[in-house]
Amino acid sequence: MTGTRSDSVALRFRDLDAFGHVYHAEYLTLLDELRTAWFGDVLGLDDPQSYVVVRVEIDYVSSLTGDDGSVRGQFAVESAGTTSLTVRESLLAGDGREVARTRVVVVLRDPRTGASRALSDRELASCAAHGVSTGGGTA
Repeated sequence: MTGTRSDSVALRFRDLDAFGHVYHAEYLTLLDELRTAWFGDVLGLDDPQSYVVVRVEIDYVSSLTGDDGSVRGQFAVESAGTTSLTVRESLLAGDGREVARTRVVVVLRDPRTGASRALSDRELASCAAHGVSTGGGTA
């Protein structure tokens, strides 16, 4: 289950530090915006309240500056547990170079109760259709 977001997120003035570089924490904000859209497209998780990030690993690969203009993301579900997904992500500058690489674990939740929930049959089928093993995870 891989994909590049065909749409992009424009870099904003607030993303930049005094030197014109994208502040390191903003990489996570940009990835979150792109991931939310990707989850909606791939798994039908249209409500951002339907999951919560519980773990993030990030490698900063290249500087990102205001001159880059925009970013896009590449995403692949690495594994699916009972209530969680582990996703590998890349943040790409407008010229295509990779600027960050992350591994994110999200737990699905019921927006009404706030409790974690199991992946639905449709979500599991979507993962399985893309070669992602399901069910054996810890969460």
